[in-house]
Amino acid sequence: MSQNGIKSGIDKSYLDLSVNPRDDFYEYAVGGWRKKNPIPSDESSWGTFIMLRDRNRNQLHDLLRGLSKIKEIKKGSDLSKLQDFYIEAMNEEKIEKLNFSPLKEKLGLIESIKDKESLIKVISEFQKSGLSSLWGIDIDQDLKNSEKITLYIAQDGLGLPDREYYLNVDTKSEEIRKKYLKHIENILSLSGRSNIEKDAKSIFDFEKRLARKSMDRTDMRDPLKLYNKKTLKNLEVLYPEISWREYFSLLGIVPPKEVVVMQPEFLKEVNNILKKVPFENLKIFFIWKLLNGSAGLLGKAFVNVNFDFYGKVLSGIPEIKPRWKRITSFLDNAMGDVLGKLYVEKHFSGEAKRKANELVNYLFKAYEKRINSLDWMSQSTKNKALKKLHAIVRKLGYPDKWRLYKNLEIKNDSYLENYFRISEFEFKRDTKKIGKPVDRTEWHLSASTVNAYYYPSLLDIVFPAGILQSPFFSVDNDIAVNFGAIGTVIGHEITHGFDDEGGKFDSKGNLKDWWSKEDKKLFEKKTKVLEKQFNKCEALPGKFVNGKLTLGENVADLGGVSIAYDALKIYMDDHGRLPDIDGFTPEQRFFLSFAVFEAQNTRPEMVRQYLITDPHSPGQFRINVPLSNMEEFYEAFGIKEGDKMYRSPKDRAKIW
Repeated sequence: MSQNGIKSGIDKSYLDLSVNPRDDFYEYAVGGWRKKNPIPSDESSWGTFIMLRDRNRNQLHDLLRGLSKIKEIKKGSDLSKLQDFYIEAMNEEKIEKLNFSPLKEKLGLIESIKDKESLIKVISEFQKSGLSSLWGIDIDQDLKNSEKITLYIAQDGLGLPDREYYLNVDTKSEEIRKKYLKHIENILSLSGRSNIEKDAKSIFDFEKRLARKSMDRTDMRDPLKLYNKKTLKNLEVLYPEISWREYFSLLGIVPPKEVVVMQPEFLKEVNNILKKVPFENLKIFFIWKLLNGSAGLLGKAFVNVNFDFYGKVLSGIPEIKPRWKRITSFLDNAMGDVLGKLYVEKHFSGEAKRKANELVNYLFKAYEKRINSLDWMSQSTKNKALKKLHAIVRKLGYPDKWRLYKNLEIKNDSYLENYFRISEFEFKRDTKKIGKPVDRTEWHLSASTVNAYYYPSLLDIVFPAGILQSPFFSVDNDIAVNFGAIGTVIGHEITHGFDDEGGKFDSKGNLKDWWSKEDKKLFEKKTKVLEKQFNKCEALPGKFVNGKLTLGENVADLGGVSIAYDALKIYMDDHGRLPDIDGFTPEQRFFLSFAVFEAQNTRPEMVRQYLITDPHSPGQFRINVPLSNMEEFYEAFGIKEGDKMYRSPKDRAKIW
């Protein structure tokens, strides 16, 4: 697939030529791929994104297997710890023999609950160990003072993916609740408990009570609603059933002068629970949290029961992934900087980083040009937007400074106990940040991860080596394809700094209103157009996309493809027009490669879950809806009135 020595990067097997691109561009661009790529039996969905993730996992596993055979690794080194962790995690025979004995110490702690003091010990132990509890704790930048690290207290405690699973009244939700109740019984039964039906009902009712007071996902997208700063004295007055000073002491934290309570109504309900609920009921709840939170890391009986509900019922997956896949993914998450360094050395070149950086340069040029030419924004707000744009930091490939695991202890007692140790290690790492300058070099993804993100307080856009791979990026590809695939993702992440959520943070990463009142009104009016468009997208029969929940991602999708297209045009102004290749103009290749990112098939159970929990819209809408708003797309593929992809100019959304 080349012309004049240029590799196109467009795989024509992805196309479905029986579909008119003017009626359904998504199916035209990737329908061929979708027909040839059914969902594997151990996946909830299958797409180019997940295929790359699967390929990277295979590469990581090769590295782990190689590491496990090396005998001369220095004992106590980070590589040695990763080696020991992997070997312990893969020892199924030992895990079977141990059964749930690695939980003995924590079960004993729960059984000792007799008063609020002993209860607080359990809550703090759970939070340090990475287990779900009555509430959650996080340590991060202060949303209104990005130079400072602060404590956040958040809702927690649900075993189902979202509050809506407890509260929705439709038939499917009721069916899931019945199966969840049975799942609770099954897990309790494996632990040898009696009265499992009564206990399961008690646990479910307890979680439902928490669900009723949990903030919904749409509200959680609004940082202003989440920022409720309280002094230590406020906490003691508002939530007196919690021994706050004792709690912070048990966490190894000097009692802070102030914290941010993200969901005050939820914490108020927790306070009421602690006031009235018998300690025996709380014991049952924490036993359940411990068993359910550990089930995937125990023997086959627990693992299979856990998968039967969370895999089969909630996600529609017929078969569990092989152990090596599960362990590799876990270790990439647990010790990602050790494994990521090995991955980068073998699978990511300096040339790839240079080329990616060049793309980013063009994206920023295009964004600056777009901001300057906006017809709806005042000059004063434009100046602030440009200041913020120039403050955004790019992180490409891998960190400049790799994370070290010097104080992490990995033992050969059990996989599960090592999981608790890594959780406590990370918790301690976070608590040490309190009162220290913000580390602006830190990454929140491993280098091998197939993903990207924008961090509003750090003003970071981050693109790990894992996503800077084919089919989304290649140093050998036609530049139009690179702009259409990874370029639109880069534009997407930059746009998160200016969407309905990220746009509330200023050029220093602080939650601060920097818009003029009139500009803010115009922006909200423009985003409302996009919200209404997505509200009409039917993902399953009678089930529609939530345009408000997905608004930030939808704004970023539209902004990303628009900015990346402009960046391609600027590139061609600098280097000359790119030739037509394989019968496609550079503009057409751009739009075709944009669709490749969302080539996917998804099980209905997973679509249903995404509609409730995911701020991203289903793939076909992430392609067709943004493009239906772009005049440039209409020109590239000859879209005219009467075509299904056509949208009247007055109904089109154009924001950034």
